[in-house]
Amino acid sequence: MSSRKKVLITGGTGFIGTHLVKKLYDLGYKLRLFVRESSDVSPFKEFNNIEYFIGDIADAEDISRATEGIDVIFHLAAYVAIWAKNKSIYNETNIKGTENIAKIALEKNIRVLYVSSFTALGPTPREPVDESYEKDDEFYLEYERTKFEAKKLFEEYFEKGLNGVVFYPGIVYGPGDFNIFGEMLYDIVRGKFLGCPGKGDSIACFSYVDDVVNAMISVLENEDITHEGFILGGENIEFIDYLNMIADIAGKKQPRHFPMSFAKLYGWLCEVGAKITGNIPYITRNTLDTFELNRAYSSKKAQEKLNYQITPLKKGLEETIQWYKEYIDKNSKNKHKKKGGKITVNKLVENNKEIKVLR
Repeated sequence: MSSRKKVLITGGTGFIGTHLVKKLYDLGYKLRLFVRESSDVSPFKEFNNIEYFIGDIADAEDISRATEGIDVIFHLAAYVAIWAKNKSIYNETNIKGTENIAKIALEKNIRVLYVSSFTALGPTPREPVDESYEKDDEFYLEYERTKFEAKKLFEEYFEKGLNGVVFYPGIVYGPGDFNIFGEMLYDIVRGKFLGCPGKGDSIACFSYVDDVVNAMISVLENEDITHEGFILGGENIEFIDYLNMIADIAGKKQPRHFPMSFAKLYGWLCEVGAKITGNIPYITRNTLDTFELNRAYSSKKAQEKLNYQITPLKKGLEETIQWYKEYIDKNSKNKHKKKGGKITVNKLVENNKEIKVLR
């Protein structure tokens, strides 16, 4: 069955997307990646039979052309950074992009597997909540607000007849993660983490990337599952305990605490620097506000209906930290961890004329 399906993946060059693409490739799926001109496709440089469509997720005509001959769409594309010089990118990517996917998929009768986020459900009590939970009055970040609105929009398309499923992963960690929590983990392993802001006693839910990808593929291969949402979480743990576990595994000192007021001053300085340079700051004051909220989620539904398997947090972190250590050893001569590694589609084609690129 897998060899006959053709899958379009948006956001395939992101952290979760990269793991998904590699797994689907190994399983024999025919893949088309929706990418930007600037997207880094270096993880797939050895994959000769992947198609690339260069386009803009906010352009409905691009989506229409990209979906020609497609059976299923994995929609992961989102603007996830904690800051943007032009905040409209959150609406354009996370809301308009999702609506384009849903609308065109409905018109063409294409199944959509949409990867949302735990933030779309909102902050929680300290006890885990399920997929029916919704809190929409406490958004500190544009990412959170737009993921919530995109979730509501996607559910409206369910009512119109869209064949689809939505996933709500927790804080996804694993090898290759350089998003905000991945950066923290990376800094602890390097011994350069500044410390824990505030008490660190809020609850967070951590999902191992392989677990999330395996659940997504299990839904891909079960066409009877539709019009449903699944939390793909993991262990719920206090943030400070998570940081201490990383430090213990990495053989580093446990992070010190510092007052939230000091953290917010640092966040303000980072924001000032971002406005001057245009670069995404390490942290912001609004991001620090989210650290004080609980994010406790139950994956019971996914465990029962999808046989969702949760890797113990300690085991997942051991594997992840080992990857970071090997990465650090390999790149120790580089001043920046991502230096020199980026390959765009156009550069990839220069080295391999067999790569198929669509526009």
